[in-house]
This record gives sequence, structure tokens and C-alpha cells, in this order.
Amino acid sequence: MKIFDKNILLKRASCNLADLPGHPIAPSVNLFIKVTKGCNAHCPFCSNAGCPTPNSSFDVEKLIRIIFELKSKDIIINRVNITGGEPSVVSPLVIRILDAIEKERFDDVHLHLNTNGVTAQARNLMQHPRWDSISISLHHYDTKRLAEIYGRAIPTEPIEFKGIDKQKVNFSCNLIKGYIDNCDEVRNMLDFTLDAGIPRIGFVALMKVNDFCRKHFIDIEDIPFAEIPHIYFIKSKNRGRDCKCSNYLYNRNLKVLEIYMRNYANPLYCESSLVFDGEYLRQGFHKNNIIY
Repeated sequence: MKIFDKNILLKRASCNLADLPGHPIAPSVNLFIKVTKGCNAHCPFCSNAGCPTPNSSFDVEKLIRIIFELKSKDIIINRVNITGGEPSVVSPLVIRILDAIEKERFDDVHLHLNTNGVTAQARNLMQHPRWDSISISLHHYDTKRLAEIYGRAIPTEPIEFKGIDKQKVNFSCNLIKGYIDNCDEVRNMLDFTLDAGIPRIGFVALMKVNDFCRKHFIDIEDIPFAEIPHIYFIKSKNRGRDCKCSNYLYNRNLKVLEIYMRNYANPLYCESSLVFDGEYLRQGFHKNNIIY
């Protein structure tokens, strides 16, 4: 299918369930909006360093044209992901985008925020009512270990939830050798998440984009999640070798936590993903492949 007279890849089948092939679905994409390369953290696994830097200011009107173009071709936008860098370092820009994709005109557009949630700006941004979901990058339950990963000092209580709808929030924890890399540490993260009142958490394998990631890589299959007490397997999905994930539930004293595990084996895997950096729309996470 074409948008702006350029061919794009679309998701046309659901994920495989174990060895069972997926079934046909309506054409769909995920749209990632990279609002900045700047970040308050300095995580050694970050893939942002390889992303192109826009040569002009962020074009919000062009973003709206992209959304209208996709909708005019009956392409389902699974989610509009506001990401970076750390979006809260450019909070005024993010607010402009939220105002432009307001609910009355785009009630079928799911808006998702990716943030580390550490700064006051991030906490203020998470309070905005337009978000449909929020993912907080939290790679350890211990503040000192988390600061090691971030490469900077962070508050003793790094995340506050005053005025934030916790039901929209999930934690996203990278599996890193020497940090969260075994069943005991995973269970500590699960209990930390439940104690924080967050309903879901994801454990994500590092993409092997640099030497740190290759050295500290932990596959989701390296940790026997099903052996952790009170964890119950739900389902396993994959898109071949490029992407695989599993879903579980964790029950502690009748408090239930949703869990997902994900491994992107191919860093350049781009099916059903479009990326807009405020200047160019690209297919997938490539420097080239400019669509518009």
C-alpha cells in the first residue's frame, strides 16, 4: 500500500501463537513520534545515538497530515507513541502535539507516552488527561542501582504518582546482566510494582545495538519465569525470529499483576512501524527509508 505515493510495509496478520500462524487482520501500523534526542539520563544501552538529528524545528502540522493520510487509506493506527530521548525535556512541544491530536477530533487515536518519569517535568506531563497509556522505563527497584544504569544521580523516591492515573501506567524493565537477570531479581521487581500500585510490567531484552548491549544481553528465555511462585502463563506470541513475547499473571495476596516479556531479536525489524522525527517520516528505525 502507498501513502504520499511511497510504498510502506503494513501489519496484515496477527502475531503467531506459538507454532500457529497468525490470521489476517486489517492493515495497521504503529506510529512512533521522536520528539527529541535529548535525555536527562545516560543509559549505555540506548539506541537513540544512531538516530538522525532533524535539521529543522518539529513540524506538528506535518504530523497531523501524516495521521490524516493514514486514516484516509483506512490504515489502522494501533498507537501513536510519543518517545525520544526523554519527551519531558521538551514538554511544551509535547503539549502542542497533545492539543493537536485532541480527543474530539481523534477519538480513535491511542496516544502513548514513553518516559523515565524521574523529573518534575515528566510527572507534570504524565498528569495530562489525553494519554491513553504511559510506559515508565524503570530498570531496577533499587534507587542506587537505577542511578548506575541512568549514569546520573536521581531522587531517593524517583517516581511520584500524585495526579497520575495509575491504571494507564506500566513499568518497562530492561533485562540487563548484573541487574535484573534472574528469577529472584524479577520477583523483586514484581513486588515493587505491586507495592507501587501499578497494574502491569514488561520485561524487555536489550537490542544488540552496541557492545554494552551485546555484553549484558539476557534473553527472555534465559529466565524461567514460570518457575517463579504464583506466576501463571497466559500465552506466547511471535513474529518469527524477529520478535517474540509471552504474557503471564502474578498473584500476591489476591493482588494481580499483568506481565509481558518481549525480545526484539532484530534491531532493524520495522514491519508495521513508522517513525516521524518532526522533519521526516521513515519506515522503521532506519536513517534512510524516507517516506515523506
